[in-house]
Amino acid sequence: MKKINLIIIILMVSVSLFAQEVVKEELFKVNRESVEFVNYEGPHDKFETADEIRGIGKYLGGITKQSIENLSYNDRYSIFHMYDSEGQGLLNADIFVIEKDAVVDHIDNVRRILSGYLQSAYSYSEEDSNVLAEFASYYNAVYRGNFEYFLASYNKIVTDNLNSEKAGISTRYLEWPGNTQMLIPLTPGGKMAIDTISDNTVIEDLRTQEDKGIEPRKNMVELKEKDIEAEQTKIEDKKDEIVQKESELQVEREQLNNESENLSDQEIISKENEIAQKEQTINQEKEDVKKEEVIQKERQDSVQQERELIAKDENKLIDQQVKADVAASTSMIPFLVIDNNNSDYMGRIALINTETGEIEKRSSINTVRGRRYYLLNGNLLIVSGIDKAPQSVRLMFLNSDTLEVISQGNYDVFSDSDVLLNANNIYAVVRENGTWYVGKFNSELKLQTRSDLEVLSYTPLQLNNGILYAQLANGKIAPMNPDTLKGMGK
Repeated sequence: MKKINLIIIILMVSVSLFAQEVVKEELFKVNRESVEFVNYEGPHDKFETADEIRGIGKYLGGITKQSIENLSYNDRYSIFHMYDSEGQGLLNADIFVIEKDAVVDHIDNVRRILSGYLQSAYSYSEEDSNVLAEFASYYNAVYRGNFEYFLASYNKIVTDNLNSEKAGISTRYLEWPGNTQMLIPLTPGGKMAIDTISDNTVIEDLRTQEDKGIEPRKNMVELKEKDIEAEQTKIEDKKDEIVQKESELQVEREQLNNESENLSDQEIISKENEIAQKEQTINQEKEDVKKEEVIQKERQDSVQQERELIAKDENKLIDQQVKADVAASTSMIPFLVIDNNNSDYMGRIALINTETGEIEKRSSINTVRGRRYYLLNGNLLIVSGIDKAPQSVRLMFLNSDTLEVISQGNYDVFSDSDVLLNANNIYAVVRENGTWYVGKFNSELKLQTRSDLEVLSYTPLQLNNGILYAQLANGKIAPMNPDTLKGMGK
């Protein structure tokens, strides 16, 4: 089994790293039909802004500006620059490692880190970095587990530092820490290889998505147009150089004619051979430029066709939205759909069409605990989250029509807590310093008070004749004042 040795990696970093570019066509060629990332969607006890997360990648981007072979961010994220100038025409790579202590739990944040890295290390714009990072995530998910592909595509210096079981990225966030080596493909010799999205399979896969992948496809097209424009500029520069060379060659011919009487036959033959060789080189450069122009014309035609297809798909989406607005008048009910691929059997709220039984809408929150939701003031009350930092388990309100998050509680609750509603008061089992208590929340999910008695985390909560009953940690049943949560009968 091959794996990165974080201590023994010897690289020649004297090579000009700035000349290298990400191989965009390598990222964009994949068929992403089966790629659907499962992210954590729920409460957190710590929040980082998008800029702070991008900052991790920007810090790691310093690898191309310092005489070092790798960089690590707090032993949670690492980048390894794998470059072999003597490779056999295969790809080099930067390897982005999600270490075992990492806390990233959403693919958007993985992409933010990668985007910040690409922006810092290779001077891409933020917009282009975002597009490349998105496709890097798909690329690494598609080839996850296909180590033969990596062996055939990448230089030995890359594959020697890969673990066959970790190369790429899993589609499930729980499997990322300590188990992820994402490849950012780089050109073999520093020459940029740009041929962005032209694979019909990829485009057709995007079109199968609910929104037909309109925005990503537009981003791809714009990036491709930038590439075409840059390549066309290079072509025009080459044509100017050819004209200059032809002019210089004509001067040499005239000079030879003028000086031929003073030269020996051998000198004349030598000069003529030099001129002929230069002329042959110029003719070859002309042919190469013609081929490049044909390629750019084909790429431009492909871009135009894709723009026309995007316009058609946008019109289809408009028609679908009109139909959806009509269907929205149909009665819908909320239903908790359980994810049976998760050992905790967490779920998400969905709206079910009462006439067809079809799911019309799903909540983004996919960590609903227990088997129930609760209605309070027209909103859906749920217990959501995972009890593992930086995630947390909190009470949450969802809009009953849109299923969007309205508010989140300010206190940790037991993941399988019973929930009791009384008027606008909400009772649940809360944790403080590792001990469980009954907590009372208001309709804004702010904790008002907690019990003075320690309770069993799984305790039922029951209100009868103005008295709240709960089971204590010692097994006894205790009556409490529902307003103050003080124990009664002491």
